[in-house]
Amino acid sequence: MALTKVLITVKTYPTISAKYDELICTAGFREDGTWVRIYPVPFRQRAYKEQYKKYD
Repeated sequence: MALTKVLITVKTYPTISAKYDELICTAGFREDGTWVRIYPVPFRQRAYKEQYKKYD
């Protein structure tokens, strides 16, 4: 898997999922200006250091 820098600009409110427990949808811009959507993200299951905020 290739790593890509993304400027996070959108995060949804967490929703409950039967398969993944709790998910959020995240979107942002790549360095070339194109949009990217990152889904599903098990946000609260990540370590605190790995959690991100908008504009990170």
